[in-house]
Amino acid sequence: MLQLKKTLLSSIAPVLLSIALASPAIASDAHHAHKGLNYGSFTKEHVLLTPKDYREWVFIGASVTPNELNDDKAAFPEFHNVYVDPTSWYHWKKTGEFRDGTVIVKELASIGSKEAPSGNGYFPGEYNGIAAMVKDSKRYPERPGNWAFFGFESYEAKQGIIQADEACAACHKDHAAHDMVFTQFYPVLRAAKSGK
Repeated sequence: MLQLKKTLLSSIAPVLLSIALASPAIASDAHHAHKGLNYGSFTKEHVLLTPKDYREWVFIGASVTPNELNDDKAAFPEFHNVYVDPTSWYHWKKTGEFRDGTVIVKELASIGSKEAPSGNGYFPGEYNGIAAMVKDSKRYPERPGNWAFFGFESYEAKQGIIQADEACAACHKDHAAHDMVFTQFYPVLRAAKSGK
């Protein structure tokens, strides 16, 4: 009986060891399995449904344009926290381009306090809502760069409201550094771009 236990142990041990050694690779594969996923869901009319779990996407940066620095007339006097879907992030890193299917979500947060233990500044307050842009040559062949822009009435809204080209796309077309995206304001994107 003792010999049988030793034989079983000696034949099982290598298998267990190989599983243990392979587990980091398995975990890595699982981590990157999302690379082929699409993150935008749409109505039959090609309107973007409210993105879910976007805070688990890749955070590419934040900006704030306070009224105090814009003659009290800032177009967007809040923080913009910006996320890109993981599939498009990996495509950007590999090619330096935004793929068909890219979804970028801009989360709006009010300016809260202007004082903190670290000093004076602008600090986020409450969330105001979200906006998004989607690149899709089949759904939006007539839109500039095949990008469509969406506003959402609230986090609870089922779907977005597609914006007229002059509302968003015109500014992006005139001022964005790369393919309708303000990459000049997102060092995370610039650092990750292929060839950097």
